[in-house]
Amino acid sequence: MSAKLIFSDIDGTLINDELKVTPKTRDAIRQQIIKGNVFIPASARLPKGITTAVGQILTVFPMIAYNGALALDESGRALITRFFDAKKAAAICRYVDEQNNGSAWNIYSGYVWYCAKEKSPLVKHEEEIVDVKATPTTVDQIEKLQGVHKALIMGKSEELDRMQKELTEKFPDLSFVRSSRTLLEVVLKGVSKASAVKILAEEYKVPLKDCIAFGDNYNDEEMLEEVGHPVLLGNAPAELKEKIGLDHVTLDNNHDGIAEALAKFE
Repeated sequence: MSAKLIFSDIDGTLINDELKVTPKTRDAIRQQIIKGNVFIPASARLPKGITTAVGQILTVFPMIAYNGALALDESGRALITRFFDAKKAAAICRYVDEQNNGSAWNIYSGYVWYCAKEKSPLVKHEEEIVDVKATPTTVDQIEKLQGVHKALIMGKSEELDRMQKELTEKFPDLSFVRSSRTLLEVVLKGVSKASAVKILAEEYKVPLKDCIAFGDNYNDEEMLEEVGHPVLLGNAPAELKEKIGLDHVTLDNNHDGIAEALAKFE
């Protein structure tokens, strides 16, 4: 069979470790589009960062950004936009600053990515990955935003483990999910790639059982469980592979895992 909607995470999934979509994966996705299917990136990235990656395949496409807090159709029309309060975002920023452990906060509102005035090396590294520049600002200015789609905390794995637990207790109406060992994503509770996938499947009038989803980390877990055809990349954590099922694991992101899996749906 061939899925009518194909959802895919980007980092560690669609792109390889050199931040490229390999020719084999690109061509496999284009073949699916030629058949009339729709490719929808579903990422923690901001829209401009999604375009950087998916632009290697397509010029116009729908997208799920900020782990499901924002979704856009092919024309750029918002299908989903879910903010949380800017005062809570500012409180998270102050909390991170108080830790004084080398962690860095990031705030995303609309199409803009904000960071601290003194740009952390962690932020500079992320800028290189997504090919987008963050806007330095103060926490006081963050507090004045109309709303926040996502916050992101960068830091050492063991520090994020501790902060994730503490912040979950402090902000029970927010969701704190790891997208990698060194990244902690923050969105409004109830927001997820899975919730966005359900809405887009309804928008395109495609049953979830006919959808494929590709992912490689814990912020993809609910999305993979939501669709009829979940596929986990070989570079995913072992614990997640056990949860999703080893029969749903493909090759890793450096060896055309997406292309390998799509060939089996012919």
